[in-house]
Amino acid sequence: MRPAWSRCEPVSLAGSTTRRRTATAGRLDCQAVSSRARLLLVAGSGLLFAIPLLMLQPAAIWTNDLELFRLLRGMGALKILLAVIALTVIWWRLGRPVPAGLQPVLIGGVWALSLAAGLIWQLHLVLPASGLFHAATFMLLVAAWRDMMPGLVR
Repeated sequence: MRPAWSRCEPVSLAGSTTRRRTATAGRLDCQAVSSRARLLLVAGSGLLFAIPLLMLQPAAIWTNDLELFRLLRGMGALKILLAVIALTVIWWRLGRPVPAGLQPVLIGGVWALSLAAGLIWQLHLVLPASGLFHAATFMLLVAAWRDMMPGLVR
């Protein structure tokens, strides 16, 4: 059986009334799938960003060097901005039909960006968090490259 999001394809409304009912039911099914995926995207991203903020105090080791502290906080702010931009773009993309294997990659990539941004903001595990952030960015870029949304490319 195919996953629910792979059935979300535009259907022509031309034809019999049975086909119209099928098209309408399919469209409602697609809206439910995209709503669930969007909820999962936002809830998971918010949770993974909030966990480091709630569980960890900013690393005291960085406060000895105020310039480095400000630099790292600025880097953390830029990572948060990039994660919000990625969340917005993936939110938009999940509102349209998504190929079967692409949805978990998109959601997981944004989740990884959110977790890494939270860790970098709290100045904990900065090197692994930066690696996670860049790996997730690369993963989202490859997913965008491999995405074949009908109607975008002719």
